[in-house]
Amino acid sequence: MSYGRYFPTGQKTFLKRVFAAGEKTMLDTLTGYVTGSGANHVDFSLPYGSDAAEHYPFEPGMRFELLCDNKGMGLRLQASFLERLSSRDIRLQFEGNLEFISRRQYRRVDVTAWVGIKRGAGNLAEMRKCWEESLQQLQAGVSAAKLTEFQKFPINLAGGGLRLPVKAPVKTAELFLVYLSIGDKGGIICALAEVIWAGEAAQDGSQPAGLRFLNILERDQGRIDKVVSELLKRLEQAGD
Repeated sequence: MSYGRYFPTGQKTFLKRVFAAGEKTMLDTLTGYVTGSGANHVDFSLPYGSDAAEHYPFEPGMRFELLCDNKGMGLRLQASFLERLSSRDIRLQFEGNLEFISRRQYRRVDVTAWVGIKRGAGNLAEMRKCWEESLQQLQAGVSAAKLTEFQKFPINLAGGGLRLPVKAPVKTAELFLVYLSIGDKGGIICALAEVIWAGEAAQDGSQPAGLRFLNILERDQGRIDKVVSELLKRLEQAGD
């Protein structure tokens, strides 16, 4: 069956890496914009600079789960990497069957938290490397205060990302390294995130930005989801 019709040109799609059982315990995703499709394939442009496709470690047959919205429905379909079409464009081959799903949304909560951020001065590969190095340092016992400067921010937090004010200007697909303290005594969380939307700049020079996690350890994502659920439960009980 041809699935190309479900991926019109310009469609924003999340490409979630599919790992073999026990191979990885991390979220590894990309955002892609459809540039074309055929009966058995779909082409994406990656929004992380002119050489984004060159610097992601694509390999033939590498599997991804494609997640997007189409006419109000969530779509999910697996695909495998075929080839780089250019320094920022790739082609994936459809695999398996298309599923219409109810996109699970992480629960969100407004909270004040200590956050450290590093804005991406380099390309996707460099930011992925920075994320991996930061994880290694944190796991080795290096103080997070040596890696970044923390400030207290009013944020909207969820397992899939967060909203916070950052120094303007902010642009879509800009990359951030985020260090987050969620108060659960589990240590600092480090994640690589991309800007998926930016609001209007305020008079103080800040600009609200919505960040989606691209790379984060699964256990850290689970910690965030648990803390958010507990905070929401307390708020509901306080309102009774």
